[in-house]
Amino acid sequence: MELSLDFIERYIDDILIQCYDIENDSFHFNTQYPEHKRYGEYVRRYRRNSYTLWYIIYDRDINGNIWVNKIISNHITQL
Repeated sequence: MELSLDFIERYIDDILIQCYDIENDSFHFNTQYPEHKRYGEYVRRYRRNSYTLWYIIYDRDINGNIWVNKIISNHITQL
């Protein structure tokens, strides 16, 4: 199976939209899995489809700025 460049660009854009939207969240969930804690204090989950869940792992500074450190899928997260 070969993916088109257009599909890949939209896929990445959808993930980036999730990253930019983190600052609008009223609550920030702490990371739970050891694999995620290595990269940051907070996590936002983004379900792309029924098979893939993306974890956007980030930190916040004292001014509330968001620093995305890692984006990792459920396929490679070690529980």
